[in-house]
Amino acid sequence: MAVTAVPLTDFLGAQLEGIDLSRPIDRQTKAEVLDLFHAHQVVVIRGQEISPEGFIRFAELFGAIEPFFISSYNHPEHPQIYVLSNVRKDGKPIGRDGAGTHWHSDSTFTEKPSSVTLLHGVEVPARGGDTLFVNTYDAYDRLDDATKALIDGRRAIHRYQQKEFVFSGDREVSAEERAEIEALKARRLAEAAEGGPSPTAKRSNTVPDRLQPVVRTHPVTGRKALYLNDEMTVGIEGLADDVAVPLLRRLCDEATKPEHVLRFKWQPGDLVAWDNASVIHTATFTPPDLPRVMHRLTIEGSAPV
Repeated sequence: MAVTAVPLTDFLGAQLEGIDLSRPIDRQTKAEVLDLFHAHQVVVIRGQEISPEGFIRFAELFGAIEPFFISSYNHPEHPQIYVLSNVRKDGKPIGRDGAGTHWHSDSTFTEKPSSVTLLHGVEVPARGGDTLFVNTYDAYDRLDDATKALIDGRRAIHRYQQKEFVFSGDREVSAEERAEIEALKARRLAEAAEGGPSPTAKRSNTVPDRLQPVVRTHPVTGRKALYLNDEMTVGIEGLADDVAVPLLRRLCDEATKPEHVLRFKWQPGDLVAWDNASVIHTATFTPPDLPRVMHRLTIEGSAPV
């Protein structure tokens, strides 16, 4: 059965049908999946109750799996898998909580950032926990000519500086949800004061700055895309900070206007893969009393150009 794609929006994303992930995927199906992946940039396969081994096997269609640079939340039996979760056992987190709550492409502070990120929804909350995506090909294409001329060929300064206790990258947060976020923030701050900084906080500002192109050329499609990380870009090489910082903010704000955002609402067993060279994403708030367990894999990439 051929793999088919049902678009999620008219600007980004597709649900793939005709794939059985409980079985090895043949060469033809792999080629179809990769073609659809590069065409739609975010692909979804619904309701996959697969083992960690099955998740790893599917991820390997996209390339070599890379380890996450902080190992504190690795899956105990399958250390390639990084666990994202708000669940705690015996007072300790079983995974990373509150990860990725800003607009970004993954691991931009490394020499060769991840090419593909995959998430498997092992346990998803009844409310919250959405993931938002933006097409950065389109974000670049929408820029005026003067802005393109200013940023083409320039490099941004990426710095790993984890800001703890930010729990949503969503612009549309209700007053009720804002109150929930502030209550959770207060709780986590109190825990940190008692138990010390988290493994990610300990790494903050310890990784050397990395220069990456503001506009990168996709290694497969050859198209230009904005390359953004709202939290970890601190300037632009050759531009004064009073010019560079507002410019970076404007680029991200314009790219992530609500009408250009794909909001993905998770269902149990969903598997999502996205293209870090042409997509940025952010996590949103998950209420702490609603369990969320996600398995994450990333694929080795190349140095952006």
